[in-house]
Amino acid sequence: MLRVLTYNIHGWRDESGDAPANMAALARIIQASGADVVALNEVFHPMAMPGDGRAALDELSRLLGMSYAFGVALMPQFAFAPLASYGNALLSRLPILAHAGHHLTPVEGHEQRGLLEARLLLDDGRTTLSVYVTHLDHRSEAARLQQLAAVFQWTVRDRVRPHLLLGDFNALTTDDFQNDQPALDRVLADEKLRNLAESSMDVTARLKRRGYVDAAASQP
Repeated sequence: MLRVLTYNIHGWRDESGDAPANMAALARIIQASGADVVALNEVFHPMAMPGDGRAALDELSRLLGMSYAFGVALMPQFAFAPLASYGNALLSRLPILAHAGHHLTPVEGHEQRGLLEARLLLDDGRTTLSVYVTHLDHRSEAARLQQLAAVFQWTVRDRVRPHLLLGDFNALTTDDFQNDQPALDRVLADEKLRNLAESSMDVTARLKRRGYVDAAASQP
């Protein structure tokens, strides 16, 4: 069994908003999950660590003893990390044979999003597995659906082979609120969360129609 984890690390910031966060603490969280493959979203790379200047992603990879791949979504040029790209990353216990970063088709008025594609070698030493990592828009269901359509343009190449699509989809489903109207009302009352539930909530449904299985929801 392959154990996977998706983790939005919020630009390496900890709960206080400081960046980069405590790498040892972050590594302990990931280690405790027992994950073989970890998708990271909102990753600045290279983000220099205080003191020796090592890149945060390099340090996390070292602490975990895992390989990593990084895919650029955009170059924000923030003052605190003027040389850092921003995008998605993958940590893997399994060898990463190849990887590539793709830009999703831009959606006007919304942040550029990306898709990281990696090919892993499984433990039998013969079988390979494609893993895709993405991060969909947090403000608009319409934008998420357009971005998802762009993701499918890449993943279609693996349509007849098992593969993983990981990441932060910013997507709720009607099943999340089954027999729990108060929970739905709380989401609709929250200005930041309202867009996740006030429209079709169709992202996960479209993934399922494509044959994807929601790994978190299907756990026994």
